[in-house]
Amino acid sequence: MKADDDVYLRLKPLAMSLDSLPRHDLYYGFVIPCSSMNPFVEYMSGMGYLLSWDLVEWIASSRIPANDTVGPEDKLVGKWLNIGGKAKNRVSNKTAMYDYPGTNGRCSHELIPETIAVHRLKSWDQWFHVLEFFNVTAELELSNLYHLE
Repeated sequence: MKADDDVYLRLKPLAMSLDSLPRHDLYYGFVIPCSSMNPFVEYMSGMGYLLSWDLVEWIASSRIPANDTVGPEDKLVGKWLNIGGKAKNRVSNKTAMYDYPGTNGRCSHELIPETIAVHRLKSWDQWFHVLEFFNVTAELELSNLYHLE
């Protein structure tokens, strides 16, 4: 799994969403453009995507990626997979992976319990809101290293 540093990723819901999916030739994430639900149209957003191990090995050894390395990594990965005829099993979990509310129009919506990933967390207030929503901070002991008030 690759994720941006402005993403809150919930591992248990992610693992549960992968449980019934193929373990081979899998490309999983949030398909771009935002208005599309078809995982074969473009590429998975750089917010976070997952590749099965066979695809990771293919990227490491294929001449296709080696000869095309300039540009945004998420677009490049989708391009390489398309050119190579790879990633026959593509899954876009758009409802559970989204941008923080109000940050990116069509790609954002309110926080929901089924969330796997929330993207575009650019401020401490946004991070705190997300952590509070998912009840992550409830068990934390107070520390002088951080302030949750």
